[in-house]
Amino acid sequence: MAFNTFAFLGFFTAVIILYYALPGKLRPFLAAVASLAFYAIYDIKLTALLAVYTVYVYLFGLVASKNKSKPVLAAMIIGALAPLLICKYLNLGLSIFDAILGKISNSWGTHAFSIVIPLGISYFTFKSIGYIVDVYKGSVEPERNFVIFAAFVTFFPEMLAGPIDRSDNLLKQLHDGAPKKFTDVQAGILMLFWGYFEKMCVADRLKIIVDGVYSDLYSYRGAIVILSIACYSLEIYLDFAGCTHMALGVGKALGFDLPINFRQPYLSVSVRDFWRNWHISLMDWFKDYVYIPMGGSRKGTLRKYINALTVFALSGLWHGAGLSFLLWGILNGLLQIGGNILNPFKDKVYRALKIAEESEGLAWFKRLGTFILMSCTWVFFRAESTRQAMLIFKRAFAGLDAIRLFDGSVYLTGLTDKNAHILVLFLLIILIFDYCGLKGFKPVDFMLRSHWLFKSFVFILLVLTVVVFGIYGTAYDAGSFIYMQF
Repeated sequence: MAFNTFAFLGFFTAVIILYYALPGKLRPFLAAVASLAFYAIYDIKLTALLAVYTVYVYLFGLVASKNKSKPVLAAMIIGALAPLLICKYLNLGLSIFDAILGKISNSWGTHAFSIVIPLGISYFTFKSIGYIVDVYKGSVEPERNFVIFAAFVTFFPEMLAGPIDRSDNLLKQLHDGAPKKFTDVQAGILMLFWGYFEKMCVADRLKIIVDGVYSDLYSYRGAIVILSIACYSLEIYLDFAGCTHMALGVGKALGFDLPINFRQPYLSVSVRDFWRNWHISLMDWFKDYVYIPMGGSRKGTLRKYINALTVFALSGLWHGAGLSFLLWGILNGLLQIGGNILNPFKDKVYRALKIAEESEGLAWFKRLGTFILMSCTWVFFRAESTRQAMLIFKRAFAGLDAIRLFDGSVYLTGLTDKNAHILVLFLLIILIFDYCGLKGFKPVDFMLRSHWLFKSFVFILLVLTVVVFGIYGTAYDAGSFIYMQF
């Protein structure tokens, strides 16, 4: 039951009515029941697995508060990580094992299991590991109220695509009972429909171009392939950001402030800046629970770079059990390291050319360069294999043919001319809103402070836009969120 379905809207409406009708003490119970019900609609059998997982992580937290043995902590982390490793990486490990032994013995066959990956397993696993480590370190108290803990681990707005919440955030709010505020409902619904707009009106139109090229690479070359590479960068951003805004909106409507996952990432001026603003909850998790425990930047430059490369490699594998994901992670790590090494040289060039660091023109030049670099790395993310990724780059440089961007060739990918014009308009709106956010202007806060007539007009306009250009647009596909697979 994805956020962009009528079934979810009905479910969400029922939950919010019950949530605000109940007294504060009963709200964590409703949050836990609603979350398990949400998961059960997805798969009743996997709900039993989630329930069992919640119980033993709860027990791990109680143990971690009393036993400060590092081997015990390691065992608990492995136990919390085990379902994720089995479900997502067992077949990868077996394929590597088979490949090695297959070279030794011709009689060695292949082995693989048919495994259903539970919804949101990467998110609730990392959330749980963070909780266990926090309790062990003493930064949070172990949660003894099982109902509140179950609501924390299974909280349904964060199940589809995160964000990866922290125990010192959501647990505290569950204890507070999420005070009733009508402004929270207004803000939450605005964020929900803004997420619908990003996903259904924009990302799904970009998807048509991307899928059209990637599914028939030999029919395209040059500018059209380059356009599809750029379109995928925007598609994955607006698909993921859209789903995140929906999650934040649902949480806000229920009175919860969930972690922000994006801060205008494509207006970043460097790869390092980009990764401070993209999938923030995941990168913060890796920083706090992997990078810093490995030594962070405290043990010299070389060690800092090795730690950073390790984190990005793990980030790649977190997204998927495949060589292309690993290469994507390593490439991003190398770009960040390269940027750090080249910074002194770039500063000298700017001074020699008498270009002010705070120049807006220079900032936009850096943003364009960062977007190009990130778009190239996303090729490995989108491609079905490293071989296809190499083919995409090969086709991109097989003659520029820039005229094909204007002679109607783009429409051969499946996107009509009218939808292409709508797409350009919507992308311009996204750019304006992101730039406003970069400059500190918050549209949602502005809307909430506005007169109720203006507020109503904007909300109705947003709903109509989603209905006309999203649900009844040519690209509507309920539930097709990119990051649901992770």
